[in-house]
Amino acid sequence: MAVLRSFLGDLSPLSIINAVVRFLDGGVLNKEEWRVVCRPLPKERIITLQGRLAENLRRLRDYKHCKRIYLDPSLLLRQARVNSLLDGKELVMPTAGLKEGFYLLKPFRIPFKKLVMAVTYKGVAQYAESLDPETISSLDVSLLVGEAFAVDRQGGRVGDGQGFFDLACAILWEMGGLAGNFQTVAAIDDQAKIVEKIPQDFWDVRCDKILSPDGISDLGDFSGGLKIFWDSLPAERIKRISPLWKLSRQQ
Repeated sequence: MAVLRSFLGDLSPLSIINAVVRFLDGGVLNKEEWRVVCRPLPKERIITLQGRLAENLRRLRDYKHCKRIYLDPSLLLRQARVNSLLDGKELVMPTAGLKEGFYLLKPFRIPFKKLVMAVTYKGVAQYAESLDPETISSLDVSLLVGEAFAVDRQGGRVGDGQGFFDLACAILWEMGGLAGNFQTVAAIDDQAKIVEKIPQDFWDVRCDKILSPDGISDLGDFSGGLKIFWDSLPAERIKRISPLWKLSRQQ
């Protein structure tokens, strides 16, 4: 029962039933319904899978050649963040809610026993440096990896609904922090969460590859054309996110 409760969270029984029925009937689900059908696995299960997923990322050619990588702060990608530092890469992470922009963790500067803590919000502020706009413009990040609840074969993804991965990619692009040939990767905890079709909004970032504990799927070159859609962002949100506020002053 505790595992079931952790999986369903505060979802209403009606929303669960409606989404599952539409899914089984072959209907086109909206994003909220995909979040119901493809909610992340329980924490205990993700902990057992993150190592396999991280090793699969290591096999990706884009990972082998990148010098700086963006990885979101999800539990699913925790071992991948540790590995990136062990592999000599500079790790870019978002601050909580993107409020203060981004952190940069550099390899071989953190005691080995502290690596796991250092790549979480509990430790990143202690071991990372905050990035100012000038530093961001010289990052040249070539690989960005974010957790997704589900992904389709056209690179469409659905996340937790807060839009932080899409916004982080757009901010980094607008500030000159991405390489011209950057690639985006959606990380899922189960291969079964590769689905037929996920409706996308115009600000959504499509992914070039899918990463799971079972392997990597190459979808094609969907990245590019990133921008911040200012008219779609509430003024309150722009003010809360420091790099957004700074960019808005330049508009």
